[in-house]
Amino acid sequence: MIGCYNTIKCTGLLSNLLYMLLAIGIISAADLGLEMAEPNTPEHTYFVESLVLGGTICIIVIFGCYGLVCNLLSVNIIFTLFILIILGVEYLQLHNYGYAPHARRSVSPWHQLELAWHGLSTHNDSETMQLYESSHHCCGYNNADDYKNLHLLIPASCYRYQPYNNANDTVSDKQIIYPHGCLETLTNSQQYVQQRDKVFMWSIVGLEIFILVQTIALSWLLYKLKQRQRIRRQVPPGVRREPRANHIAGSRAQLLQNV
Repeated sequence: MIGCYNTIKCTGLLSNLLYMLLAIGIISAADLGLEMAEPNTPEHTYFVESLVLGGTICIIVIFGCYGLVCNLLSVNIIFTLFILIILGVEYLQLHNYGYAPHARRSVSPWHQLELAWHGLSTHNDSETMQLYESSHHCCGYNNADDYKNLHLLIPASCYRYQPYNNANDTVSDKQIIYPHGCLETLTNSQQYVQQRDKVFMWSIVGLEIFILVQTIALSWLLYKLKQRQRIRRQVPPGVRREPRANHIAGSRAQLLQNV
């Protein structure tokens, strides 16, 4: 039982170390998100909650490691309750905001694209759309044919340059139109972000469940070990407990015998 306890204890310390690294990752991502998020938006609130959650996890992990190292049953039980509370908070956070809180902005990325394209087609405001195309490497709303349908020239923001060798073996540049429209590019990027957030969140939840099971097993083993030590210290019935040796009383008895 002692060997099993030590093994789970070592793996528990490693799991808590990984858990703290993920918590530091949450703090770093939330700090970056706060710089880009607009105040008084669901996205801003989500990142503030993530920042608080990451800091709380770091404190709880330090508390749990202290209980593991010192073999404190009460600390392990409290640490188990803390992990359950964190799981509940993360469930509420996912339930309220989902995996991609940036998709719930007051002005979503799709709405921004629609405004840029609508400004091009109605107000002849091509600068916003061209900046969008240059930054996202796309052309038109659906594809380059959208400009032809509006009887407009394809702007320079729709072209990418690739070097090629001409007949004189000199390197020149050729223009190639981006094959994808901005709507498709935006949808693909948002799906990638959502998938990445899903994997990250489920990794944290899975690690928390693993740590929870470890802590429960350690608490049970520690309780059994303490109970076994208590039984060993007990005196069997019918056997008198011998008094502890007293060097002062022993020295007095020796003096009386000498007299």
